[in-house]
Amino acid sequence: MDQQTNTTYPVAIKKLSGSRIEIKTSVGADEFDATQSEAIRRIGADVELPGFRKGHVPEKVLITKIGEAALLEEMAEISISRAYPTIVVAEKIDVLGRPEIHISKIARGNPLEFTITTAVFPEYELPDYKKIAAKAGKTKAEVTVNEEDMTKTLEQIRRMRAQSIAESEGKEFDESAPLPELDDAYVATLGEFKNLEELRAKLQENMLTEKSREVKDKKRIAIMEAIVADTKIELPEIIIDQELLRMEDEFSADVARMGLDIEGYLKKVEKTKEDMRKDWRPDAIKRAIIQILVGKIADAEKIEPDQTLIERDVKALQARYPEAEKDRIHSYVHMLLTNEKVFEFLESQIS
Repeated sequence: MDQQTNTTYPVAIKKLSGSRIEIKTSVGADEFDATQSEAIRRIGADVELPGFRKGHVPEKVLITKIGEAALLEEMAEISISRAYPTIVVAEKIDVLGRPEIHISKIARGNPLEFTITTAVFPEYELPDYKKIAAKAGKTKAEVTVNEEDMTKTLEQIRRMRAQSIAESEGKEFDESAPLPELDDAYVATLGEFKNLEELRAKLQENMLTEKSREVKDKKRIAIMEAIVADTKIELPEIIIDQELLRMEDEFSADVARMGLDIEGYLKKVEKTKEDMRKDWRPDAIKRAIIQILVGKIADAEKIEPDQTLIERDVKALQARYPEAEKDRIHSYVHMLLTNEKVFEFLESQIS
C-alpha cells in the first residue's frame, strides 16, 4: 500500500521486499526548465569544437552539437540530485547505498516524473532481550580439565620435541616411532619451569582459562541466537554484501598467516569467490543481524565503552597496523568494546 505524503515534492512511497522502498515523485516544470543554464555549463565545460575554445562554445551551437536528448538528461540529473536529498530529509528515510532512478516522463514545459528505488535500514521491533537473555543463558556448564585433556596436550609437546630432534639430526620425522618422554631438563627450555609438575600445573591453568572462555562464548552465542530468533528483520542486500566483505577480509588475513593468498587458497580447494560467498551467506546474515541488534541494545541501555580503553586499543592497533586509517581503527575498536559491554549487560540478566 502506498504511503502518500506532502513535502516540497509530491511523494508516494511504497515498501518493497528486501528492505527497499520505491519513491514516486516529480519536479515541477518551472524548476526542471530552470536547470537548463546549469546543464549547458556542465556539458559545455568539456566540449571542444573547431573555432571555439574549450568551455566557450555558444549555447545554440552546443545544443545543436549535443542534441536535445542529452541536454534533457543533464537537466534531469541536476533536478534529481537536488530533489532526492530533500525528499530523504523531509520523509526521514534512512537510505543505504546508491539509489536506482527510472525516469518515466521528461520534456520541456512539463514536470519531470521519476521513480527512485533504494535500500533502507531495516525496520524491526527489538524483542524483550532482558527476558530472553535470562532464559537462554541459564544453562551452566562445569569447566574441568581431566587427565585425558592433560595427556593429549603433553603428547602434542612430546611430538613437537620429536620433530625438533629429527630436524636437528637432519632426519625425516617418523610418525610411527615412540615419542620422547618429557624430562625436567627439556621442560626447563619451555619456560620458567623447574620440573614437569610445574609445567602440568601451568598447562592446567591455561586449559581451564581456555575452556572457560569457550563456555562463555557459547553462552553468548546462545543468548544472541535466541534474541535473533525472536526478531523479525529483513536485511537489504547492501548490508549482507558488507558483512561478506568483512568475512572475506578476515579470511584473507587468516590465509596470509598460513603463507598463502586467497586466490592460491581457492585454487587449492577448487572453489571460486562466488562459491565461498554462497557458503558464507547464512553466517553473514546472522552476523549482520546480531551486530544491528547489539547496536540497538547499546542505544536502548545507553551503553558506551570507556574512552580510555578506546584510546589504548586504538594506539595498540595503530602500532601493529601503521598503514590502516585511524578512523577505521577507531570505529572497529569502538564496536568491539561496545559489543563486550552489551554482552556483559545481557549476562547480568541471568539470575
